[in-house]
Amino acid sequence: MLSNLIITKQHFVVIIDETGLEKISHRILYQFLGEQEKNEKLVVKTLPLSSELKDWTTFTNFAKKCSKEEKCNVLLPSLSDLICYQSVAKIIKFVHKLRICEKVQRLFLWITPANLTYPRAEYLISAFEYMADIYVHLETSNTLTIITRKPGGGVTNKRYTYTKTKKEFLVEPVQNLDVQTKASPPKTSPAGGTFKIELNEDEMVARNTLKMPYEKTSETEESSIIYTPDAADDYDDEEDPDEDLCI
Repeated sequence: MLSNLIITKQHFVVIIDETGLEKISHRILYQFLGEQEKNEKLVVKTLPLSSELKDWTTFTNFAKKCSKEEKCNVLLPSLSDLICYQSVAKIIKFVHKLRICEKVQRLFLWITPANLTYPRAEYLISAFEYMADIYVHLETSNTLTIITRKPGGGVTNKRYTYTKTKKEFLVEPVQNLDVQTKASPPKTSPAGGTFKIELNEDEMVARNTLKMPYEKTSETEESSIIYTPDAADDYDDEEDPDEDLCI
């Protein structure tokens, strides 16, 4: 299930929706939380979607209430709704405050690019993608990508096909795009061949024993210079060689 992949220990979840599910986004997220938190007391906080959002104190008071909870999950209004009431700078500041709040167990933001009226929407989406611990991109009605940033700094990037029913999202991985620091398998070149950067043990031994033409070996014998005097050389001339210089 998709909920297994996004209801995890990661804190801030951003969903980029290209499929038009924004109107039922809270219902979907409630469903995901319910599937994974069956044996725990589920506390979910949401902002009122009304003219109250014009008042900045609505946001500050909400953040204070969240900080007093034992732990809670926060479902924010969609980004297209938030920017109708507050500036982008204030929204980012508010999201960041909730993101670092220890009492907020998970924070969800749903973004539908087609509904954003902000003139630099791509930059705004990139900002929230950068902040997110999990970034879910609903690409089509049956494909999605999930990027997960782990606490230790690792990043995974995986693509799935999914089937949406009334009760759940069923997913199946179709391509592994993991970004890892460990050795990767051989990669395919554009021409269709394969190449690899890593060497196995035998290849390492062969490389280390290979002597290139320009390399000097430490086993060479001591060298010497043999000079044969020319017939014009005069070693018996004891005259001052600088006599004709007038010094």
